[in-house]
Amino acid sequence: MATTKKKYTSWETIQKEHPDRFVLLADPVFDPRPHLKGGVLLYKHKSRNKVIEKSLELKPHYSTLEYTGGVRGDRINELYSFVL
Repeated sequence: MATTKKKYTSWETIQKEHPDRFVLLADPVFDPRPHLKGGVLLYKHKSRNKVIEKSLELKPHYSTLEYTGGVRGDRINELYSFVL
């Protein structure tokens, strides 16, 4: 059985491809915190709670939940940016 390894994606690409979404990233890279450089996209959704539920289901070793920006703006980034 072949295993598929998910690839690292830059934060800029994730923001461009998934605007106005909360994302769960495995193995996030920060330079320095809180500047996110990228990670492995595990899950995305408009609802922060859905992303948290998926995180509890997947139980990634090192991950972060971030908001990509957009309609809800910087207020969400300030309130909900954290490392799990």
